[in-house]
Amino acid sequence: MGLMKYLNVYFLLFCLCLTNCTSQKKLQTEAPFEIGKATSQPYVGGREESGSGTELRIPVSLLENSEVELYEIYFRGKKVKAIVNTIENQKMIVVRIPNNIPESTETLDLKLNADEAVVSYKENGEVKYVKISSIKQKQPLIYKGAPQN
Repeated sequence: MGLMKYLNVYFLLFCLCLTNCTSQKKLQTEAPFEIGKATSQPYVGGREESGSGTELRIPVSLLENSEVELYEIYFRGKKVKAIVNTIENQKMIVVRIPNNIPESTETLDLKLNADEAVVSYKENGEVKYVKISSIKQKQPLIYKGAPQN
């Protein structure tokens, strides 16, 4: 009977390990929306308080009546809320990621390259994740300072 007791303990530990290991983000191979060619562009504000960082643009085609809700963007160690705008009749995730926000351990755990991002979205009540690769980096955008009088 002692052997059965040990096997039960090991089985329980094995199950606990499985549930802990599955808490990692499972990336979907396909998203329920189309993703266009993403770009990133460093920006530098004209005044010290306007700061600097990276602007990320990801064209998306969301169905008007779809049950998909975009959540967050994980990019270069940072995590920010996904914001969808319409630019030139194209729906696009546009996020500014300031350099001064702290790194996110969730983003670091994803082990993304500099040209990769992950978009989290909610579909039918379940949060899912899709990776975007080959993000093209554009020339830095440097804003002019306020005019001097």
